Amino acid sequence: MGQFYKYIIYRLYGWFKKMRYDRSPDASVIVVLALVHWAQIFSVPIIIKKLWPSILLPRILPPYFFGFLLLFSVAHYFLFYNKEKWASYEKEFEDESRADRLKGKFFVLTYLIVSAFSPILLVVLFT
Repeated sequence: MGQFYKYIIYRLYGWFKKMRYDRSPDASVIVVLALVHWAQIFSVPIIIKKLWPSILLPRILPPYFFGFLLLFSVAHYFLFYNKEKWASYEKEFEDESRADRLKGKFFVLTYLIVSAFSPILLVVLFT
């Protein structure tokens, strides 16, 4: 897994662990990653349509669409969740300086916000 993704998991897990009302920070990280990846997948048809306007994209019926999202979310659990690896990420990044922590927080938040809102941004920009 790439260093940046390790850092994203480390930061998200740390943020959710600090929240008193979050009883399962592991699940919260998986849900956030799934939502971000859903948004990135939704961006692909918008980009394809902009690059190749004549291409016909297939219509997906809602039951299949929601089934795909469900399977995609379950796959995130198996792909990303590994308690031992996540503990090693905490050890790997625990000695970062304050400046590095602020810079990392900026990059993680930017990644999450831009990725989550990318379909909306693309529609606004391309229409």
